[in-house]
Amino acid sequence: MSSLSVLLPSSLVSDARSPLEKTVKLGMVARALAIFRVDEVVIYRDRDPHVKDHRGEMEFISTVLRYAETPQYLRKLLFPKLEALRYVGLLPPLRTPHHPLQGEKSGEGDFREAAVLGAERGRSLLELGLEEKGVVERRLEVGSRVTVRLGKKEGGLWRVEVVPRESTGEYWGYRVLERESLSEAVKRYEAYFKIGTSRYGKKLEELRRSLREMRPERLMVAFGGPYGGLSSICEREGRRVEELFHLVVNTLPGQGTATVRTEEALLATLALLRAEVE
Repeated sequence: MSSLSVLLPSSLVSDARSPLEKTVKLGMVARALAIFRVDEVVIYRDRDPHVKDHRGEMEFISTVLRYAETPQYLRKLLFPKLEALRYVGLLPPLRTPHHPLQGEKSGEGDFREAAVLGAERGRSLLELGLEEKGVVERRLEVGSRVTVRLGKKEGGLWRVEVVPRESTGEYWGYRVLERESLSEAVKRYEAYFKIGTSRYGKKLEELRRSLREMRPERLMVAFGGPYGGLSSICEREGRRVEELFHLVVNTLPGQGTATVRTEEALLATLALLRAEVE
C-alpha cells in the first residue's frame, strides 16, 4: 500500500468536557495516525446538532494535530500563541523519523524538516534544529516549512537542498486538511479504495476478501462521530452511505462495550488495515 488517508468528523472531540480533555484525546489520535503511517487526515464538517460551533471545532482539531506532527524544534517558529495550544504540553511525542532526537539526522545526506527564517537575493536562510542554520539557493516563503537534504557545511552554514518529503524513503508524518462536508472530503479520493466504518457494517471477511482481490495501492477510511455514525452524517447531506464508499465494514465485531469512541475505533481499524495489506 502506497498511501493511507483518514477522514475524521468535526465532532471528533465534542464529547470531551474541556479543552484539556480534547487535547489529550487528540494526542491519542496523533499517535495512532503516526503509528500506522497515515499520510493524510481530513477533518470534515459533519453538521452534528450536538455541536454549536463546527468551524471552531475543526480549527481546534486541525491546529492541535498539525502541532503534534511538527518537529519540536520548529514549533515555536511555526505556531503563534493560540488558545487551542494551551495544553499541548500534554501531547505525547510522536518519535517518527522526522522528529529526530539531538544528534540524530545531523550529517551530510540526512533529511530534516526546516523552517524558512528569511529570504533575499535568491537565497533563503533555514532553521534546521541544529547548531548551524541552513542556506539554500532559492527564494522561499518566509515562515513556510520544507523538507531538506543536508549537504556540506560551508562558512558555518549547512548547504541544503529542498526535496519532496516522499524522497526521504521513510514515514515522514501526516498532512492535515479540512473540508466542508463528508461528500466533499470523499471526492478527493476518487482513485482510492474507500472504506466506511460502522457498527452496522459488513463483516470483516468482506473487507479481507475485497483487499485480497483488489490489492489496492491507495486506501481511504472514514469514521463517524461520538453522537452519530456515517449513515446519519450522510442523511444530513442527502446522501446514502453506499454512494460514497466501496465498502462499509464493522471493524470491531462483538465489542464488549455499549459504545466505542472514535479514537478507539481509529486505533483498532488502522491496526487491522495494516495487518491485512502488509
